[in-house]
Amino acid sequence: MRFMVAGLVVCCLAVACWGHAAPAPQTGKGQNPEVGPPPSQAEIEMKQRVQKERAQERFAQIKKDTDRLLDLATELKKSVDQASEQKLSLDVIRKAEQIEKLAKQVRQKMAGD
Repeated sequence: MRFMVAGLVVCCLAVACWGHAAPAPQTGKGQNPEVGPPPSQAEIEMKQRVQKERAQERFAQIKKDTDRLLDLATELKKSVDQASEQKLSLDVIRKAEQIEKLAKQVRQKMAGD
């Protein structure tokens, strides 16, 4: 819910600022105003280092989330084993929902979203 509200705020701000954007500079024929000088070696190395750090952070988070998935699945198995054939507890349903939500997040992180 919090993410939906934050997304709505960002969209509203984007729409409000859209009409106030600076006009594009006038250029001669065949010139592209968005093309600047090529990046320096230091800029390239910094971008590569940042990308590597982000990849490491993403991998660490995926590892943490998969460990949590294993814990939840183990807890779910124990709960189902203890439940009767006729009735599952509310806790079992909640654990299954948590597993589903976390698995979706892990899948998205693995895809690089």
